[in-house]
Amino acid sequence: MIEATRTDITALLRPHLRALPGYIPGASPAGSADAIRLDWNESPFPPSPKAQVALAEFATGNRYPDILQTALREALGTYLGAPPKRIMAGAGLDDVLNTLAMLVIEPGDDVVISDPTFGVYRSLFSHLGATVINVPLLAGPEFELDDDGILDAIGPRTKLVIICNPNNPTGTLFPRGKVERIVEGATCLVAIDEAYAEFSDTAHLDLAETHEHVVVLRTMSKFAGLAGFRVGYGVFPDALMPWLWQVAPPFLNISAVAVAVALASLDDLPALESNVAAIVRWREELAQNLARIDGVTVYPSATNFLLARLPVSDAAPVVAALASKNVFVRHFANPALGLRDCLRVSVGTPEENAIFLEGLRGVLGTMISEKAR
Repeated sequence: MIEATRTDITALLRPHLRALPGYIPGASPAGSADAIRLDWNESPFPPSPKAQVALAEFATGNRYPDILQTALREALGTYLGAPPKRIMAGAGLDDVLNTLAMLVIEPGDDVVISDPTFGVYRSLFSHLGATVINVPLLAGPEFELDDDGILDAIGPRTKLVIICNPNNPTGTLFPRGKVERIVEGATCLVAIDEAYAEFSDTAHLDLAETHEHVVVLRTMSKFAGLAGFRVGYGVFPDALMPWLWQVAPPFLNISAVAVAVALASLDDLPALESNVAAIVRWREELAQNLARIDGVTVYPSATNFLLARLPVSDAAPVVAALASKNVFVRHFANPALGLRDCLRVSVGTPEENAIFLEGLRGVLGTMISEKAR
């Protein structure tokens, strides 16, 4: 018997991956019933009543879903006021971004982002061999989009500019004029990530209707409480649709049960709008209470979360102390982001928000007392 000679299988990895950091998600334990999970920007509400009925009655898991997801794309088109033929869905917005990347990105292409922003952009496009060019948000009392810098960064190999509006993790709603200026001046695709649009009363679909290089991205994870079902979607230029279907995964990676729940949710909009109104109200109450804590600065938010700067040089010990109390919030340790002294907290129920506030006051009070000794 000839003995096989095997090599180190890690040598098969694409070389550029070794130098790239991965996306670091929140730390709260999935499936824990008693954890106060305020680090993933999830909805504090369960799926809508109609969605829960659809889930309880779902009985066709032995059959594949519609490979084109026709009913889902039609319902999303009705919701947005967009032609269904220009909509492509996926298993979460990350999946839709991946399909877009598969369509246009080659090694050595440029993608322009503005940190601090959604960390998946950098990891996803870098892993496909793109050079991610960062045009940081402008320094100041509030985070501002550097439209001049973004336009200057666009070069011959730039395939895509991504604008997260409202922005994650800062919660900032960028002025419409800055977004329009980037769209008007860009010679590449401009993707506007509207994952939190329902909390901001702002949309950019009209720009996708009047400019053939604009993509608008949305998700049902946040406002519809469907994070666990993974349904994201985008409105794309007509000219790209045939090619998107060529690279898209079969069934758009969306399960039949996720489609059923999403369709029922879109048929239950009054309930979802009521949830959004409550989250916005609780967001403002949470912001006011956070701002009453000595040394804490709360940034304006048009999302379902808040970014708060703490009176410490590094918020990591604060976040760890809260986690020890089973309260989970988000910290961004990368010094390049300029957020090491910040935490991001999702808006929970009033009870969850109260537990977080009590815990934060206690942790900060203890740390400041110890420092004063």
